[in-house]
Amino acid sequence: MTDARDDAQMTDARDDAQITDAATGKATVPTAPDAVLTPFSLLLGAKVSDRDGHPIGIVADVMMAAAEGRIVYVALSVGGFVGIGERLFAVPWACFVIDPVGGALAVDFASAVLDGRDGFDKDSWPSAADARLAALPPGDGLV
Repeated sequence: MTDARDDAQMTDARDDAQITDAATGKATVPTAPDAVLTPFSLLLGAKVSDRDGHPIGIVADVMMAAAEGRIVYVALSVGGFVGIGERLFAVPWACFVIDPVGGALAVDFASAVLDGRDGFDKDSWPSAADARLAALPPGDGLV
C-alpha cells in the first residue's frame, strides 16, 4: 500500500515527465511537444514498400547509437527464403517514411535502386549506413 506522501511523489514525477496543454488538453513530452512516438516493436519484422508502394523487403533490425540517442540505420532484408539468398542493406533512417497510425513503412526510393547491388554480410554488420543509399536525393532513388 502507498500512503498519501508516496502518491504525491508519483504525481510530481508524472508532472515532470509530461505537460498538459491547457488549450487542447493533450499530454505532451516537454522536450518534443509535437513528436509522435513510434515503438521499435512496430518496426521489427515490418514489411517495407518502395516509394511507389511495391513490396521491397522487411526490417531485419534497427541499429542505433544508444549514447547519442539516434537511429543509425535500418537493416533491410531483401529477397531470399528463411535467411537463404537474402540480401541485407544498411538503409539510412532518413530514407524511411513511416505512418505512425497505420504502421506502413516505406523507403523514399524505387526498388530498382537495390537491383544488382550487394548488401552486407550477415556475419559482418556495418557500423554506418550504406553511403550510396545515404547519397540518394529525396524522392529520386535512381543515382
